Amino acid sequence: MHLVSIVLINTIELAVLNTMFCAKLEKRRHYLLGCLACFAMIAAYALLAPLEQMHYLFHIPVILVSFLFIGICYRNTFRSTMFLGIASYSVQRIGSMLNSFVSLMLPERFRHFGMDGTIRPWGYLIILVCDAIVYTAAYFVIIRRLQAAEIGKKATAQVLWLTGVVVIVNQFWSIGMEMYGEEYASSVMSMIEYAWTIVCCVLSLAVQFGIFSVSEKDKALAVTKKIIAEKEQQYKLSKSNIDAINRKCHDLKYQLAALQQGGDRQKHIDEAMQLVESFDSAIHTGNDTLDVIFTEKNDYCKKHDITFVCMIDGAKLNFMEVTDQYVMFGNIIDNAIHAVRKIEDHAKRSIYIDVHAEKKLLLVRTENPFVGELTFSDGLPRTTTGDEFNHGFGMTSIRLLAEKYGGSVNTRAEDGIFYLNVLFPIK
Repeated sequence: MHLVSIVLINTIELAVLNTMFCAKLEKRRHYLLGCLACFAMIAAYALLAPLEQMHYLFHIPVILVSFLFIGICYRNTFRSTMFLGIASYSVQRIGSMLNSFVSLMLPERFRHFGMDGTIRPWGYLIILVCDAIVYTAAYFVIIRRLQAAEIGKKATAQVLWLTGVVVIVNQFWSIGMEMYGEEYASSVMSMIEYAWTIVCCVLSLAVQFGIFSVSEKDKALAVTKKIIAEKEQQYKLSKSNIDAINRKCHDLKYQLAALQQGGDRQKHIDEAMQLVESFDSAIHTGNDTLDVIFTEKNDYCKKHDITFVCMIDGAKLNFMEVTDQYVMFGNIIDNAIHAVRKIEDHAKRSIYIDVHAEKKLLLVRTENPFVGELTFSDGLPRTTTGDEFNHGFGMTSIRLLAEKYGGSVNTRAEDGIFYLNVLFPIK
């Protein structure tokens, strides 16, 4: 009778954990029917199967039904079923090994069954307490951070590997009982095996959700690479356009100078000369890439009544790849322009950028006013304007590029001014 109780306890534990881990998955249309089917299978197994003859592997069918429960009751893929099933089983084993460890330490008080097979209430109380502690920890550390759409998306080989490892590791106790009999349950080796199983299950969960974190980072990296590719294409087009404009401006100045000798329409010619000079006066930073970026952005700011002030020692940035320079400063200026264009008072529309070296550090400093509110997540701003996707990944790419060259990013907002500081170590 005590084996039937153990089967039912394991079933309840796995059912609770499966439900917790699958909380964000969509339930299938016949969810209740699936639950009843799984319960019927467990009930039939517990009451009809020769549990004693199965020795110490009688819990394996319970594990298989728990995987089946996830697969038939929730809309998910095979990989996500495996992913969640392994996670549930690992947490269940941690709780089970913890209460077994306590029972072994204090057998007179917390043994689940008496020598005559009678149920002992204190033993079941310690099961409840250990499960509550472990499941609560699992919820706050793992479950509430799950995103259903990404579970197991890129973990096929790892999930299959983990399936075998987790199941095998959790059979050591069964093997020990089979080899050494009932005495193994109260031996030092059994205690060591309990601790070993807990450690292995914790490591298994760490690997699983490390895979999950990598999947999230892969997604962010893919979007960032897309942004970088777009910025690189913009750089090529912008450089070509600016070179063409400069050639035309150079030729046009000579033509206007020739007309100027005649004295006719002098006023209009002077105005035309001023216009041409404004196009031909590119910003010179000592860095060809930054010249392209800042000339393009300066022209855009003039057209939209934005004061653009920059003090750039571009030669100090030659340690960065050309594409990285364009992506970083393109994003910095685009974010600033996006913010100041929302300011109705055109007199307050201004962007200030300073790049200079101090000893062995290079500081990139940006200041611009903004309206509305800024919230910060992981040290980076998140807008409340509905454009969080592009703005968020723009800031993320700035941080990634800074870290690529051993630098760091710091942001803050005070009195309606947004400050961005990027610090690089230089030789």
